[in-house]
Amino acid sequence: MLLAILGLAVGVAVLVAAAERSVGEAEALTKRLGVSPVVVGALVVGLGTSLPEMVVSGLAAAQRDTIDLAIGNFIGSNAANITLVLGAGAVITDVTARRSVYRREGGLVLASTALVSVFILDGFLARWEAVALVVAMAAAAVTLAVGPNGDGPPTTSTDAETSGLGRSMATIVGGLLAVVLGAQLLVASAISIAERLGASEGFVGLTVVAIGTSLPELATTIASARRRSVEMIIGNIFGSNVFNSLAVAGVAGLVGTGRLSQTPTVSIGVMAGVTLLAVIASAVGRSFSRRDGLGLLAAYPLIVLAG
Repeated sequence: MLLAILGLAVGVAVLVAAAERSVGEAEALTKRLGVSPVVVGALVVGLGTSLPEMVVSGLAAAQRDTIDLAIGNFIGSNAANITLVLGAGAVITDVTARRSVYRREGGLVLASTALVSVFILDGFLARWEAVALVVAMAAAAVTLAVGPNGDGPPTTSTDAETSGLGRSMATIVGGLLAVVLGAQLLVASAISIAERLGASEGFVGLTVVAIGTSLPELATTIASARRRSVEMIIGNIFGSNVFNSLAVAGVAGLVGTGRLSQTPTVSIGVMAGVTLLAVIASAVGRSFSRRDGLGLLAAYPLIVLAG
């Protein structure tokens, strides 16, 4: 028990410190590259925090007869990002940004959610559908990088600047890796403590494991909120959801059988519903206040139970 408690403390410390470091360096990178924070938040922070989910889901799909775990993973993560993660950020600071940001990144989120939902509602993800998802992910990344929010590259490219850019990327990647490792240590320690206290497997799954899958996004969002970098929050959440819908599901379909033992119709509906509401609310200029954040946090357990 003592070792588990120590692991819990270390995991929290690593998670918080690494998230602060990664977000701080990401903010510096936006100034160095002359791009919007939402772009770096989506392409670097958002995708970076979701990469481990793609690896885990891909391995699980390759080793099982179905891709249920991978599909459940991305659905749960997307719903958690909109409720738990966005809610936590809004409690700390009002989350609002330019309407063009919400409409652009929000449009990509809605399109990716709709595409993967249509593909899996028949209970099977065909190989060509998985390829289409991966291609769509590449197109989304290019759209983010070269569109209006991504314009404004540095006007010079001296050796010193190139070296500085390399160090910044290395720091961000290393920080995100530490965030993921800290989250894994925290979750493993929390599960050990819960089991020793006699908690049921279902309770552990609905609480520790469910929240643990979103800890990297949650930690980086809280760090961004503390810095009042709201566009970084939007980029992190929306970028992560796009990556989950297209890359995580796509890779699972490529390496797995593509078969679902049960179509998660209710879970898909819940995920799509909260995503649509969040995008519509933000696109019309509605900011997410502390009261909204508390409401989103309260909705998260209900969504977990509904799924």
